[in-house]
Amino acid sequence: MSAIVVAARAAVARRKLQTVIIAAVVLLTAATCVVALGLLAVSHAPFDTAFRKAAGAQLSVTAAPGVPAGDLAATAHTAGVTAAAGPFDEVVASASTGDGSAWSVMLGTGTIAGRSARDGAVDRLSLDSGHWLTGPGQLVLSRAFAGPLADPANLGTEVTLNLPGDPTVRLVGIADSITGTADGWVWPTQADVLHAAGATTSRQMLYRFASAGTTGTMAADLATVTAALPPGAVAGSASWLAVRQAANRSISAFVPFVTAFAVLGLILSVLITANIVNGAVVSGMRTIGVLKTLGFTPRQVVAAYVAQVTVPALVGCAAGIGAGLALAVPLLGQTERAYNLPANVGGVPVSVLVAVAAGAPLLVAVAALGPALRAGRLPANEAISTGRAPRSGRGFRVRRLLAAARLPRALAFGLGMPLARPARAAGTVVAVLLGAGTLVFAVGLTASLHRVHSGFTRVDAVPVVVQLAQSGGKHVERTGPGPGPSTAGPASSTAGPAPSTGGPAPATGPATGPVPAGTADPAEVRATIAAQPGTAHVAGETDVSAHLAGISAAVTVQTYDADASWAGFPMVSGRWYHAADEVVASSYLLRQTGHRVGDRVTLAGDAGQRAVTIVGSFLDGQTAYDLVAGATTMGPVAGQTTPQRFEVGLDPGRDSARWAETLQRRFSPDEGVYVEERTQDNDNRTFIILDALIATLTVLLCGVAALGVLNTVVLNTRERVHDIGVLKALGMTPGQLRAMVVSSMVGLGLVAGVLAAPAGVALHHWILPVMGRAAGTDLPGAIVAVYGVAELVALGAAGAVLAAAGALVPAGWAARTRVANALRAE
Repeated sequence: MSAIVVAARAAVARRKLQTVIIAAVVLLTAATCVVALGLLAVSHAPFDTAFRKAAGAQLSVTAAPGVPAGDLAATAHTAGVTAAAGPFDEVVASASTGDGSAWSVMLGTGTIAGRSARDGAVDRLSLDSGHWLTGPGQLVLSRAFAGPLADPANLGTEVTLNLPGDPTVRLVGIADSITGTADGWVWPTQADVLHAAGATTSRQMLYRFASAGTTGTMAADLATVTAALPPGAVAGSASWLAVRQAANRSISAFVPFVTAFAVLGLILSVLITANIVNGAVVSGMRTIGVLKTLGFTPRQVVAAYVAQVTVPALVGCAAGIGAGLALAVPLLGQTERAYNLPANVGGVPVSVLVAVAAGAPLLVAVAALGPALRAGRLPANEAISTGRAPRSGRGFRVRRLLAAARLPRALAFGLGMPLARPARAAGTVVAVLLGAGTLVFAVGLTASLHRVHSGFTRVDAVPVVVQLAQSGGKHVERTGPGPGPSTAGPASSTAGPAPSTGGPAPATGPATGPVPAGTADPAEVRATIAAQPGTAHVAGETDVSAHLAGISAAVTVQTYDADASWAGFPMVSGRWYHAADEVVASSYLLRQTGHRVGDRVTLAGDAGQRAVTIVGSFLDGQTAYDLVAGATTMGPVAGQTTPQRFEVGLDPGRDSARWAETLQRRFSPDEGVYVEERTQDNDNRTFIILDALIATLTVLLCGVAALGVLNTVVLNTRERVHDIGVLKALGMTPGQLRAMVVSSMVGLGLVAGVLAAPAGVALHHWILPVMGRAAGTDLPGAIVAVYGVAELVALGAAGAVLAAAGALVPAGWAARTRVANALRAE
């Protein structure tokens, strides 16, 4: 055993470059595996994991203010209840950071609860930034409700609540509830907020049950805990199942691409590691022959060589796990943010670390075992001769043709070098193919996600929205102007003030909650907008709640009082509505209900009902059932409606910020007109996180591929070191040697790039519809078709660039090699 250790240690010390390359590749491989497997672990039922960690409320019950707190607290001891929290006093209020004269300061309307601790038996709040409440006069907001105030730089801002007396509190933290039990929290003794005279106040109880996995069991649990309360005591209730359904819809859209990157990373890591170790064993076969000559048995030879490649693998694996953890923890936190979950990251699961710690060295040992066993069975003289250099006859004819071609001699020699080791060259092509293919896929996915975000927000078509303080007719409020990405699902709540069931969800802009009644006449506002220089289009919009035959949930109909075909709705199929009995439906509604374009359906509202034809479907980020129609279509259903807001399209090249500022100055504060300049940055945090995630994974995979190229060039150069000495002796300059070595990989890179472009496009065209179907929607063709000919040519050339980058270092080493040392190498 000591002879094996001595031989392995000597080989590690002698072949320093090989040792460093193996350690570096295993390091990057281990880091990639930690990140990839960690992402897969987080993507597996992330809501359930976060809900379990946060001890989320399975049921929240809102009671009328007259119900004694003691009676509510007594329900915690009802049969089947495993944990309870409350009662918490709460109030419904809108909030702002100023006097309400600027749209940017309006935070909308939400539920503010009185709570002294964020940890407890039920609904442990996740603190994003700042600190928890320490006494009266302080406020903690949820990330979704805080909007622009969620930035830690805004902590300390004075927030005014729209309650009698206009109480003001200081924002000290941003926190989240996994089920959105409240939008903000104050100290329980904050009487001017929680018990403001004339305000909509109530009390909240939160429960966890032994069994709460279905809608039926939740209904039974609700009946049980409220049975002892007086009739009419329950003003509202909300189940965690609604939030879970909405969150899982958002999560399921991202899982396919995370899985694709993880699988690509694992395959590439295995391939590169096996290729590198195999090459290292082949290049050391002469040493194996020498060992056999000295009396080593075949088993000892195999053990010695497996040990000499496993030692650097162990070092690289340990370092890679540390690097992977350092990279994975913030990535996992960002991924949960992309999934719209509170920050509950506990790190990479231990099982992942154990799997990588055991799997990476085992992979190296198994990869080394095959060629080492073959070498161990060879006679000593044959192993020594085999280890000198590749057989001269491999690729001989092709190399002669290259030499005869009208190419610079250095390039001709370089392009023919990989042919001497066809198996190694094939492995390098596959490695570069996967790396370049990942780049093609990542670029396309990023472009598609940006188009999805633009389609959700419609910012390009509607850069400005003018919000009116008063609104007429029957309508429902949205979380922002126009469709925007949201994970708020349908709440299973009864009438009355109830806790929010939407959970943390991104919005496209400030909320449209109630603001003080204004005096502006909508017709005059429209005329003012139309008269403003630079106005291209204007249409009044009202959100109307209606019922669609065959659907129990309410349908939100975005009703326009003018032509809105310019408003930027991304059409998936069909066409825009033209006639008075035509509507367009969200793709989500069609997929969930089974309706199709061309179907005749009936809408019912307070004013009556009407049969309409669905003539098109559009991409919508809302999880609700959405339709878009004209005011003449919705008149028989909702009656006369007054615009809640005006959507404005501007002339090309017009500065939307300056236009909005100019228009705002034309209205006095008491008119209740708020002009919002909308940008892609209104709330694209989720997409920024996804972009960062895609970029990080792409860099990791391309780095692994580049290391594979580096190893191939090092092995080829070492095997040809004597030839390099001869070429230098014959007058080849260092620059020509660099060109020869780099060109040896550029040819393989070009082949890989030509294959990578269609492979990456095919993966993109397969993954993106899967993501759409997982989210319950179809995607317009323009979102999938993001590649142009120029882009594909450039991305295909990335294979050559990647290969050249991996060859630069060993090319420099070959150019600096002294002639005498090179000629004595063999």
